[in-house]
Amino acid sequence: MIIGLLRGEEKIEELVAAEEETLCSCFPVQCELYRGTRIARRTEDGEKEVESLLDELENLETDRESAKKVAELIEKYSEINIFDLMIAGSCLANDAKIITKDRDFEKIEELDAQIV
Repeated sequence: MIIGLLRGEEKIEELVAAEEETLCSCFPVQCELYRGTRIARRTEDGEKEVESLLDELENLETDRESAKKVAELIEKYSEINIFDLMIAGSCLANDAKIITKDRDFEKIEELDAQIV
């Protein structure tokens, strides 16, 4: 969903405007955003856009509880991408809901995931 914000997708912007929750990011999401800007744009402007967006978002803490949750998820959902499991673990450790386009998150039954 954060990528949709970065791209200026109207549907995502409307969804964000309707949400009454704080929008957050976490370390693996930030890695994906920086990697995406390097692949898609290869410019300093793209990186600045990512940084500007991240400045507006709360950062979910990534700590021992997050690491523990990720380890549990890896054991249970080994078919899911490690970055997605890291995102899910961060959400679980911080009691955060995830709003995403990635259907892999709906496979994680412990997670409060909204697929858009």
